[in-house]
Amino acid sequence: MKKGVLLFSLVSLMFVLSSCTLFRSHLDNITNFSVYLHATEVNIRDADWSAAKQNLAKSMNAWRVMKPYLQIDIDHDYVNDIEADFIKLKANLETRQKPNSLEYILLIQHNWKNAGAM
Repeated sequence: MKKGVLLFSLVSLMFVLSSCTLFRSHLDNITNFSVYLHATEVNIRDADWSAAKQNLAKSMNAWRVMKPYLQIDIDHDYVNDIEADFIKLKANLETRQKPNSLEYILLIQHNWKNAGAM
């Protein structure tokens, strides 16, 4: 009986640790990362640069909270890509470059959505 419980616990733990989607979703819900990214996208489409900068700052803060936990399970290339795109997006928001800003927010959202897919 004890061996069965131990085996079940180990298998369950391995499943949870290898399932980035569950972990990522939980962190996303706590930090509202996706919500801030979507708000930034809407702000860019509306050319509301001030609000876009504020929502970008909120999403970057949420990212800083999540990043240490995500690095355990997510391919490091996704982490690097998201961070590089944040820097590019911030620069494009400063210069009010709508097409480039939209491109980078969509890339960040795409990479975030696919981060646990591998």
